[in-house]
Amino acid sequence: MSNQLQVALISGPAYDPLYVCLPEFTSSTGITVNVAFSGDHPALNHHLAGLSEVPYDLVSTHTKYAPSQLHFLAPLNDLAGGAMLDDFVPLILELARVEGVLYGIPRNIDVRLLHYRADLMESPPATWDDLLETARKLNSPPACYGFLFPGRESGLFGTFYELAEMAGASLFPENLVPDIENEGGRWALDLLRTFYVEGLVPKELPEWHYDKIHECFRAGRAAMIGDWPGYYSLYRDANLSEVHDRLGLSIYPTGPTGKSLSYGGGHTFALTRRGADKPEALKVLLHLTAFEQQLLEARNGCVPVRRSVMRQMQAEADPANEARLAMLEQVITRHMLAPPRFARYPKVEEVLWRTVQRVMIDQMKIDDGLRHMREQIEEIVKG
Repeated sequence: MSNQLQVALISGPAYDPLYVCLPEFTSSTGITVNVAFSGDHPALNHHLAGLSEVPYDLVSTHTKYAPSQLHFLAPLNDLAGGAMLDDFVPLILELARVEGVLYGIPRNIDVRLLHYRADLMESPPATWDDLLETARKLNSPPACYGFLFPGRESGLFGTFYELAEMAGASLFPENLVPDIENEGGRWALDLLRTFYVEGLVPKELPEWHYDKIHECFRAGRAAMIGDWPGYYSLYRDANLSEVHDRLGLSIYPTGPTGKSLSYGGGHTFALTRRGADKPEALKVLLHLTAFEQQLLEARNGCVPVRRSVMRQMQAEADPANEARLAMLEQVITRHMLAPPRFARYPKVEEVLWRTVQRVMIDQMKIDDGLRHMREQIEEIVKG
């Protein structure tokens, strides 16, 4: 039995504050936790996918990526106690399962809200057409851009997913081959291309992921952004945020079909097959997802996935945060768009975001992009 564990963790402003608990854990248990790899989600996924043998005992993962990692993830049904799991929201536990088997303990649940400058508009746009017109009206680059969204990888994929589904297209029908060569798919791609071609977003956007767009809006350089809960405490910090006293939040605008949808899922911590044989690894897993750690992350802005933590947050939240939590709860229960869980999902997401980006920056025609996505994903699904 070894008292030294190897872990691979997701990093970034929304995730790193949790890890201050690891030295304290080592001090109280004598178990050393060596963070052998740390990177943003794309880097972490690519790193894990490129290993012939995963040398970690515990890893960060996500409900949408876990099905592609089952060759090294350990089933947790017999390791995680039922009484402990009873505190978790059933929806997020279900997302963390693959064919009924639990492969991760939830860390959070992620859905986006529209963040807007309350000093620049009296109320948020009701529809995406309204949002486009508002973005045009308030756009004054480089001081202030109209609207921000991630320009690459899963963030860009998610934005297209939301828009296409709100316009009546279907990215993941029963056969998993996108039904997007229609008005819904065209509307979604045309909107993204309009944002870019008209200069309503920074020209560097194709290189920007979550952290970069967050930093841009936090610096007061954008009128609106679709952003995640984990950044909320940074937005509200007067020492870090130019918009701390003028931040408005709302559920996403509605699309052409009258629906508002927000792409979502949940980050989890998982044991590898080698980690499942080590009682120390299970202790770290339970520590990272315990009430105290979940409360820390909730106070930073993350959506609690333990019911006890949600009750605590509702009791201590100021009116603005109380309204935010209610909004997020409404999105999760009524407006969340979660991709299906299947092993080839990362390959599908890769084809989608790369093609969407080419159309967005006007390197590919809309209909060609839609056809390319459908043909490529059809091959992936068959393969």
